[in-house]
Amino acid sequence: MLSARAIRGWELALFTLSVSPLVVEWLETVGASSRLSYALLVPLLCAALAWRSRGAARAESPFPSTVPLGTVLALLSGAAFLGGALSGVFTLSLLGVPLGVAALTARHGGPGALRRHAAALLLLLALVPPPMPLMDRVNPALVEASGRTAVTLLLPFDPSVTWQGPEFYFRGWTLVVAEVCSGSGTFLMLFVLSGFLAALFRLGWRPSAALLLLSVPVTLLVNGVRIASSALVIDRFGAAAGEGLAHELLGQAVVIVGAALLVLVVERWSARGARTEVACAS
Repeated sequence: MLSARAIRGWELALFTLSVSPLVVEWLETVGASSRLSYALLVPLLCAALAWRSRGAARAESPFPSTVPLGTVLALLSGAAFLGGALSGVFTLSLLGVPLGVAALTARHGGPGALRRHAAALLLLLALVPPPMPLMDRVNPALVEASGRTAVTLLLPFDPSVTWQGPEFYFRGWTLVVAEVCSGSGTFLMLFVLSGFLAALFRLGWRPSAALLLLSVPVTLLVNGVRIASSALVIDRFGAAAGEGLAHELLGQAVVIVGAALLVLVVERWSARGARTEVACAS
């Protein structure tokens, strides 16, 4: 008769084997799309959260008492795999991966492990990219909002700057904000980053919800700065500066700086809250 440890090993091996084709397809899909490349960071962020919570108290009964909960999650995972296979919807099949990881966590670690790693398991859902038809519907609104934000930022440099459609006019230049510059990828990255920061600094549910909602205006600001800085570079160095590698590097630099500032603000705000709690307790 197999021991509990051997059973856990076989379950993990079978799960890994069964999801490996999905993981390979996921890597190919998100790696080929700049809008979805944020998802490549999700496993690392989840691993960091799981590592952070590893020292918490362990479950009282790691195997026998967790069979019902683990079974329910396993059935949900199997339903996602089956539904995705029958419908041909990749994202539905992919949903079975985080559900399966949660099932193994519950079955092998108990309800305590599920609670302990809840943040990492919830963030793991970000592996599943949003439906592209939905993002395609949102993109025009993001282009409009980002373009108007860029115009506002450019007003000190050219009071006559105007926005019409996906085009704006700046110092004699006619610049087009294409859908690839809508900022949807930036929003998805900042949304996931906000969720990670909320879990990392153990914010309450209200600050966490506020931080997630804040990712929308932060996205518009970052993307507006990205577009406005491109306009300034084009005006200074010519149209060639707004194309190719230079344009991509500028855009990536703006996004990285924006994400770094978000991390810094949340860290400082969290540290200030911790100091306030200590002062009140003393």
